[in-house]
Amino acid sequence: PYFVMEWVQGIKVTDFCQSNQLPTRNRLELFVKICQAVQHAHQKGIIHRDIKPSNILVALHEGVPSPKVIDFGIAKAVGGLDLTDKTLFTGLQQFLGTPSYMSPEQAEMGGVDIDTRTDIYSLGVLLYELLTGRTPFDAKLLLNRGIEELILTLRDVEPSRPSTRVRTLGAEDLTTLARCHRTDPSRLVHQIRGDLDWIVMKCLE
Repeated sequence: PYFVMEWVQGIKVTDFCQSNQLPTRNRLELFVKICQAVQHAHQKGIIHRDIKPSNILVALHEGVPSPKVIDFGIAKAVGGLDLTDKTLFTGLQQFLGTPSYMSPEQAEMGGVDIDTRTDIYSLGVLLYELLTGRTPFDAKLLLNRGIEELILTLRDVEPSRPSTRVRTLGAEDLTTLARCHRTDPSRLVHQIRGDLDWIVMKCLE
């Protein structure tokens, strides 16, 4: 027995945005489509648990960017939904996911069951990266600290707001980032400050 599945073409969302130098507004339009895809999964009782750029592929369809969320390998069914006639459990205390995109609840591997908010957190990290070119916490630093320090960082440390992160970049990095958004540095900070700051930080709360 085997499954025949759709071949999903495209490149990861962050590479697509960078190579096409998408302005902030176009990045947000793409992000809305990603949110709609994740919402669809949530409405079907599925939590993805590993939302990150490499699991979101973007291709052009009739000139319009179309993202597809892939790799539901560690997805979880919720709400009493049975995906199989056998009962399958993820091992307790098993570390699943990608540290820099993982919610504190998921990283803690505790007895409290996670819900759709863990994907909301990951979407917040993704939006942070689409806006700033960086994740809220550096992936290498998280991995070097070990699991206990990683959990404490995700749980207790509040990252900088996206506009603050952009504003405090070095001149060269800021110019490069602004060029990727097809704008100038001061305008980019202005675009992010306010509503986008609030949305991202609410996701990460």
